[in-house]
Amino acid sequence: MSSPHRIAPTRALKFHTISISVALLFAPALVAAQQGQQPPPFTAPQPPMPNATQAPGQETLPTQQRPNIAPDAPLPQPDQTTVDLRDLKPLSTQPSSVPQPSGDTQRIANTTTLPKTESPSALDTRPYGLIGPYRSPRVPELPLASSPRLGNLVRDGKLYLSLNDAIALAIENNLDVEVSRYNLLLSNTDVTRAQGGGNLRGVDFTVLQPPPGIGSITSPLLNTATNGTASPTNISITDLSQVTQSGTGTQQNLSFSGIAPYSAGPSLPLYDPTIIAQAGYLRRSDQTSLIDTGGTGSTSSGTTTAPLAFVSAGIDYQQGFSTGAQLEAYANNASQVTYANSSQYNPGHAPSTSVTFTQPLLRGRGREVNLRFIRIARLDQKASRLVFEQQLLETIYGISRLYYDLVSLGENIGVKEQALASADQLFRDDRDQVTEGTLAPIELTRAQALLSSSRLDLIQARGEYRQQEVILRQQLLRKLGDPSANLISIIPTDRIIIPDTPPDLDIPALTQDALTNRPDLAQAALQVQAGEISVKASRNNVKPMLNLYANVQTRGSAIVPYETLGSPGTGEVMQPPALTQGGIRLSTVYQGGVQLNMPLRNRIAQADSARDAIQLRQTQSRTVQLENEIRQQIENASIALDTAHQAYAAAVESRNYQQQLLQAEMDKFAVGASTNFLIIQDQAFLAQARSTEVAARSDWMKARIALDRALGNLLEKNNISLGDAISGQLR
Repeated sequence: MSSPHRIAPTRALKFHTISISVALLFAPALVAAQQGQQPPPFTAPQPPMPNATQAPGQETLPTQQRPNIAPDAPLPQPDQTTVDLRDLKPLSTQPSSVPQPSGDTQRIANTTTLPKTESPSALDTRPYGLIGPYRSPRVPELPLASSPRLGNLVRDGKLYLSLNDAIALAIENNLDVEVSRYNLLLSNTDVTRAQGGGNLRGVDFTVLQPPPGIGSITSPLLNTATNGTASPTNISITDLSQVTQSGTGTQQNLSFSGIAPYSAGPSLPLYDPTIIAQAGYLRRSDQTSLIDTGGTGSTSSGTTTAPLAFVSAGIDYQQGFSTGAQLEAYANNASQVTYANSSQYNPGHAPSTSVTFTQPLLRGRGREVNLRFIRIARLDQKASRLVFEQQLLETIYGISRLYYDLVSLGENIGVKEQALASADQLFRDDRDQVTEGTLAPIELTRAQALLSSSRLDLIQARGEYRQQEVILRQQLLRKLGDPSANLISIIPTDRIIIPDTPPDLDIPALTQDALTNRPDLAQAALQVQAGEISVKASRNNVKPMLNLYANVQTRGSAIVPYETLGSPGTGEVMQPPALTQGGIRLSTVYQGGVQLNMPLRNRIAQADSARDAIQLRQTQSRTVQLENEIRQQIENASIALDTAHQAYAAAVESRNYQQQLLQAEMDKFAVGASTNFLIIQDQAFLAQARSTEVAARSDWMKARIALDRALGNLLEKNNISLGDAISGQLR
């Protein structure tokens, strides 16, 4: 008789055999089902929210921002993909067309306000001034003293600072703003230079952003997550030496014209009239000519010419016109003294004069080509004002971040001080219990470890605050070595207040506003216009040089020599023929014709024209890229602001619950139902939760400032007038 223990394995083996056969039988159907519609992933049920009682010191959550239950997270499917079942908002629609710059942006580009302290003396550009045009303008010394506003905010060596005061001090004293202020004056000199027939020296399109400060690399903006894995008595140490890497700002170049400027193009007429005068003394000694004065067979004898001495003088006048025409006229009193028989012994008897007028017919013809540098200089002048506005926006944005980081770091010091006080109180209580014999001595050691780590937290928090003060002070003062600017500390007077209800953001409307108000996009469009002007000039430069000329001379001796008209933009004129060379005969010469200069392969001009056209396309591409970045910045900033508001609500709730846990653990410990270790752990977690709340509040404020920066309306938000910012004194 067989045992039942031997029968059971046999039955199990038969059952598994049947299961395998069924599985092999239906395997094709299962594969087909997997290739078709995938079943929804399994999701865990939503856990109920605890209804805990309020603990002392809790804050009320912002209305309509109480966090919901975490959404169902999708699980991997059999084909290793996931199905997104989360309820996410769709991407925002973007306006299709790029609007024209707003009226405020155009007024800023056309403003004529100039800095007061930094402006040079007025340029004397009168056509025929005798002294003024030859005096070098005087540029005032760089002002190194901070604005008087600073003294009104310092009391007992402490700078009591609101955000508006910080922004005002930065605009008045910050050297990045000062450099951009000088750039406005540079653009004016280029306009004057172009009006005289010179090329452009260019303006600076660089914008300097203030340093990010220590808020970008250290707490409280980066905090360890509140979880149970970290040791409450062993904290990480922040490397404060990293602050040296964040003490300098970031440089941004808004120039879109490429790595090299456009080609010079055709030569320019000399719009500034130029006079070249020459005077000299000439004396010719006795000269004997061996000339046969007799008849055939006579002996040759010499004739002697008497000595000759006189003062020769000549003057040349050159003037260019916008059509490309060039006028040159000169006169002199010199006679031809080389040959005795042809000389005029009275140099003033018949002065020599010459007038030449030349007009280009192909290369260099037309006002559009010859006035190109004046038009580009005026576009650069507008662009420099928009770049200055962009510098103001970056300065306001950077100062606001530094200021609110200082506020948050100060709040973090309060959190660490409170944590240290709690740890110290726990240490005292444990010491008393150890003395009474009701607590094990090891628990006192644990409390001492918490006290030491809390003290280290506070030391680092204070160090971060002091370093943030140093970085902010540099941005607010003109010169750190100024004796009147010695500060003991900076005390921010504003606080971060987060509204209960988040703003309702219309992203398409905000994008439309940004595209019309952003100064960097407006100045990029001006660079495209300047590039189009340069491309037209380079196309004209491909044409051969064909000039129509006319000339009239008295006492003429030769035809008009071939000359390259104008100047490459340096203002240097062509030297005329020798002014002391007079005519041989008392005659008048009339001339006219064409002058042709035609390179047979013309490779340089063609290459320049092609390169300029390519660079223009690059500029247009970078402008479209900037437009796309602005659209992206608006949407990202809106998402960040909404996320930061919800994150702050979650941080407040987390801190409230953590405080409840600590209070409950302390109540349990009072009746002997808990341990000292759990209290120490909950105190450390509460300190982390408080720092996280401070960080969440700071993140919300900086997200709001980032949205204002993306919109380009930080000037309006802070009631700053561009004219006051240019003058360097805010009202």
